[in-house]
Amino acid sequence: MSREAQAAREKQARIILGQAELEIAHSFQEAAKSYHDNPTALHLRAMNMLYEGLKEKGALMLIPSSAVESMGMGGMLGAAALRQERLAGRDAEEGK
Repeated sequence: MSREAQAAREKQARIILGQAELEIAHSFQEAAKSYHDNPTALHLRAMNMLYEGLKEKGALMLIPSSAVESMGMGGMLGAAALRQERLAGRDAEEGK
């Protein structure tokens, strides 16, 4: 009886996960349509994703050079990396 109950719970969990995946896929599909018609919105979303990924202290994000070039952010990313390095150096000095 216990194994049957466990199997039923696992089945229900898989169903819920599948439904969530379907909802996510539909959301991505709608977003893709919006971004297709508005490249500026796509550009801003990409920049926001980079910001969110890099704002955490010690975060590392690998970005294809083609993406950096298409966003015209080469200089900005270099400046951000330099700032992070300086902040890390300052934190190290304060820790002494």
